[in-house]
Amino acid sequence: MPTFAETCLVDNACQEVLLETLSPNSQNTYTLADICTLMNCKLSLGIVPLLKRTQQNYFVYNVDIPIVQGQSYYQFPARAIGNAVRDVVLLDASGNEVALNNLEREYIKVQFPFNFVPSIWSFGMYTSSNGVNLYNTLIQSYTAYKLRFITERRPGVLTLSENCGQITAITGNVLTLSNFPTDWTTASLFDIIAPLPPFNTVADDVAITDINGQQITLTSAPAGIAKGQWVCQSMMSCIPQIPYEFFPLLKQMTIATVATGLDMSQLLASANAEIKDMKDDALALARPRITGSPKVIINKDSFGSRGFGGIGGGWR
Repeated sequence: MPTFAETCLVDNACQEVLLETLSPNSQNTYTLADICTLMNCKLSLGIVPLLKRTQQNYFVYNVDIPIVQGQSYYQFPARAIGNAVRDVVLLDASGNEVALNNLEREYIKVQFPFNFVPSIWSFGMYTSSNGVNLYNTLIQSYTAYKLRFITERRPGVLTLSENCGQITAITGNVLTLSNFPTDWTTASLFDIIAPLPPFNTVADDVAITDINGQQITLTSAPAGIAKGQWVCQSMMSCIPQIPYEFFPLLKQMTIATVATGLDMSQLLASANAEIKDMKDDALALARPRITGSPKVIINKDSFGSRGFGGIGGGWR
């Protein structure tokens, strides 16, 4: 009998898709790896947008980058969904977030009579290409601060567990794995994935310094590492990193894709009907995430929020 953790593997989901589409493993049309690829497409353009629409911060996380003296451009985090960020702020040494104005690109043009110098308080950032530029030159010297990207993290690209290794023993910074793919080298970087909900990534882009059979030596052991966790190549995962209750919907979306490819019209119609019902049920589970507490909304920028003339406690 499989354990709960084993049912969370993408292998299990892919096998169920093959079973429900009556596609035997010996058939050349779709292999488990093919199903995994199709499932990853539905994860990216089916489940992730659905969870984003709940506006419940399912994927929100912070990426903090040191400010380099004189550097203007900073690239968006590689794991950001849609190559986009929710906000960009300054982070001081005490962990306080300082707002940055989101400026239009046209704002930085020099005005007549061509000797315009912005006020020291006229600072912010503007987007260009795949990142942000800090404006003005004064803020580019704030090396005591960090630049915080508040973004939404892309779930790991799905891959079968045969392409990953599960931690079976830990001795210092040496890990023993259940499996060691032959294409792994010390030049590769790895993510460590928790096997149980919420399937967090314990560590990103971990480097290894030595390989000895099924043992790997890390440069240092990340905090929170434990037996049973999965080591996968960087930005990949053998577990869909979404709420467990969304797994059936992900499988059903994949079944519809397989049915389309195999020209199985009845199965396709049935799958699409199931998807519609499952979406409604899944959304009912996904929002709100905190069901028992009322949400208090305070508009800090409203008239009187700081009292008249900016003095006093203001109105609430």
